[in-house]
Amino acid sequence: MEYLEHWEILVIHFVIADAYFEERTSEENEYEKLEFRKRGILNPSFLSSALGEPKQTFNMEDLYPDIFSKAAVLMRSLIMNHPFIDGNKRTATMATIVFLEQNGYIVTAPDNKLYRLAMKIVNQKPTPTVNNIAKTLKKYCQLVEYKPRSKYEMYWEKVRKFLIQK
Repeated sequence: MEYLEHWEILVIHFVIADAYFEERTSEENEYEKLEFRKRGILNPSFLSSALGEPKQTFNMEDLYPDIFSKAAVLMRSLIMNHPFIDGNKRTATMATIVFLEQNGYIVTAPDNKLYRLAMKIVNQKPTPTVNNIAKTLKKYCQLVEYKPRSKYEMYWEKVRKFLIQK
């Protein structure tokens, strides 16, 4: 099992935040661009907590025993812990995709499905359980026969594809 590291989440966050804010401010003046660009870490402890949650154990057993429950708790924690100034849902969604794909799964969700899942995590009361989020993720993933040459090549490919879609 390969877990995301702090620096990987930071790269995901800054690349996505820059792409999103650039798109949102492309026709505005320079002052508004600087004012609107709210990216970066709000609380490093919340980020560490979110990244550690998929690895949690109790009595030497994984609390989240399968890849989908680990991906679900990662997504939910990154969204609900709110470790970044802005872009928490976008960062959490891309981090979840990268996590699943670096562990051999391809995400086949239709457009906006993961966005709707992220919004559901934020808006639904009570917050969806890890099991419910995991079921949704599992529904839109398939195991691939091959493993990418390196997780870094796959990671950058996913970031590039995401940016091209914007």
